[in-house]
Order: sequence, then structure tokens, then C-alpha cells
Amino acid sequence: MGPKARVAVYVALLGAAAGQLSTSWAADLEAAKAQFLKSCGTCHTVEKGAPVRQGPNLATAFGRKAGSLEEFPKYSDALKRAGAGGLVWTEDKLDQWITNAGLLVPGATMPYRQADPDKRKLVIEYLKSLTQ
Repeated sequence: MGPKARVAVYVALLGAAAGQLSTSWAADLEAAKAQFLKSCGTCHTVEKGAPVRQGPNLATAFGRKAGSLEEFPKYSDALKRAGAGGLVWTEDKLDQWITNAGLLVPGATMPYRQADPDKRKLVIEYLKSLTQ
């Protein structure tokens, strides 16, 4: 096989691999969205401009300072203080929050807890995808 033919084969293989990665990523994102809706969708929306529910809209949660969404007037004083003190929703902080909000921010009012780290990871990946 000549050099041009080898290059053509490599390009075809790379294209096929990229297509599989793209399909895999889309499937992973769908699984993440489904987990978010199951775990968080009752209390939170993610559509930009959607009205708030029991909890704030999370469309821009990832990377945002805690307790800072102006459209949500019901943050606990504890969460407002945590945000004012520098708490930002990173992967690590979201993981701690979803595991047990009261341990991360004593006095916080989110009752939901998720013990399964795989489910937490899916929720966090979905929230990250909304800001990219």
C-alpha cells in the first residue's frame, strides 16, 4: 500500500472514531439529562427564562456563585452567606452539595440527597453541559 492510500485509510479510521465519540457523547448527555430530570427536575428548571420552582433555575448554576440568582428570592440565609463568602458551584462543590447540602452549608434548606456517586456525576455533567 502506497503512502497516499495509507493516509486515506488513517483519515477514514479517524473519521469513524470521531463519529463514534460524538454518538457516545450524545448518548452520555442524554443519560445525564435523564438523571437530572429524575433527581432534580421536580424542584428545578434549566430552561433559560423558565419560572423558578421550589428551587432556583439551574441553567447557569455551574461556575456561578452560590445563592446569587436574582430571580430566586427564597435562598436560605446560610446559602447567601456561603455565596458571599466565595462558594462557587464547581464539580467538587456540586458533588458535596448533592451528597448532603447541610454538611457543605449548615443551615441550607435543600432536602434532596444522592448517595450514588455515578448519579451525582451524571447530574453534574448535565449542569456543566448547559454552560458550554
